[in-house]
Amino acid sequence: MTRRTSLSDRMLTQFVVCIALLLLLATPLFYLLTKHYYAEDMIDVIEAVKQGLPIPDIDLKEDIMQGIMIQFAIIVGVLGIAIVLTLRFISRRLWRPFDETLRQIEAFRLEKGVLPVLPESDVAEFARLNRTLTTLMDNSLKSYRMQKEFTENASHELQTPLAVFQSRLDLLLQLPELTKRQADMMQSLYATASRLSHLNRNLLLLAKIDNSQYDRKEELDVITFIKELRPSLDILSNGVSIEEEFLVGSLNVTANRTLFESLVNNLVVNAIRHNRPEGEIKLRVTRRSLIISNTSSEPALDPRLLFNRFYRPSEKTKGNGLGLAIVKSICDYHGWQVAYHYEEGQHFFTVTF
Repeated sequence: MTRRTSLSDRMLTQFVVCIALLLLLATPLFYLLTKHYYAEDMIDVIEAVKQGLPIPDIDLKEDIMQGIMIQFAIIVGVLGIAIVLTLRFISRRLWRPFDETLRQIEAFRLEKGVLPVLPESDVAEFARLNRTLTTLMDNSLKSYRMQKEFTENASHELQTPLAVFQSRLDLLLQLPELTKRQADMMQSLYATASRLSHLNRNLLLLAKIDNSQYDRKEELDVITFIKELRPSLDILSNGVSIEEEFLVGSLNVTANRTLFESLVNNLVVNAIRHNRPEGEIKLRVTRRSLIISNTSSEPALDPRLLFNRFYRPSEKTKGNGLGLAIVKSICDYHGWQVAYHYEEGQHFFTVTF
């Protein structure tokens, strides 16, 4: 079992060792100091006596004072160097496991589902910190997996009863003996069931993205893809004009085809919903981005809340508030950036690859 010591004890030990080594290295200086200041006059007296010469004048007091000051300066210099070495080099080496732990924590992502391996340390505080962080991250991963599994399982389980409910409503709507009031109620129930089914599909899509179930990626040309998708976009347009502007000949990205189609569809549907009657939508492709803009009579949206799930700027807004959240999840999954801004009565959504 690794013997662990506290950080303060470790730093104190290193500091003492550093001072001892520096004092050992400074031993020749103390020898020269003693020889030329403290013992200089005594050596001159001894030499004069040996040679039978008269005792020379000595300045013992002055030499001692100078020697004390030089000795004080040497000791202060040794302490200063020891402090600098301890703080700059020894401390950095002692804190290296903590820095490595920080890097591991900064790279940790719940959606990846991988628990980082924190570095071993013989410092008691760092070892305790790593144990606590590992336990915390492990519990968070378990909770996150349970939440994702619940969302996915709930969405799967809802699909069948919703389909049965809609099929039964279809049969009821075809009955000849229905009154107008009953037919209106059935139609309202059918519309509600359709919205619920659409919401369920969107939640299931988000759960699959979070679970990284769309790992099959391929090389796609954004311009070619938009041209192939254009007929279905025209069907959704509801009278809104859709224009294309390609500033480059091609733009290749590595993406999952299903998710990329969902991204474009959701952005276009959002542009249609927030457009004005007989308005315009422009699909612009630049060297590194796809920009979808639309005219609108509505004010700017809040970019801080725009990509949150179930965010709806007003009660009049159609949809379930998941379209842009799906766009954000798809961009995060592929490592892209999505941004929004409002300019001169137009909403702009930019996906940067």
